[in-house]
Amino acid sequence: MTKSYEDYAAERKARLSPDGRTAVRVFNGAYAVGQMIASARTSRRYSQTRLSELSGVTQADISRIERGLLAPTAPTIMRLVEALDGELRIDLKEPSTV
Repeated sequence: MTKSYEDYAAERKARLSPDGRTAVRVFNGAYAVGQMIASARTSRRYSQTRLSELSGVTQADISRIERGLLAPTAPTIMRLVEALDGELRIDLKEPSTV
């Protein structure tokens, strides 16, 4: 029986060190933020250049943020949210009791 991609991914994830698991969480978080910004930008029909003009964040940084390659600082996120006339909400989950 051949292994599926999911099997290989699960095995790789199980071998990650604590630092590796942290790196994966940071990347996934940055990617999620970037996707939200990209979605808000495109729904407003703004180009990255237009968002750059409105926010003062360089177009190159907006591109990196949207691709998850750059984790934006809090001030950068606020500038982007304001330029998109958005609202920032943070939801902290309760710790699991498992």
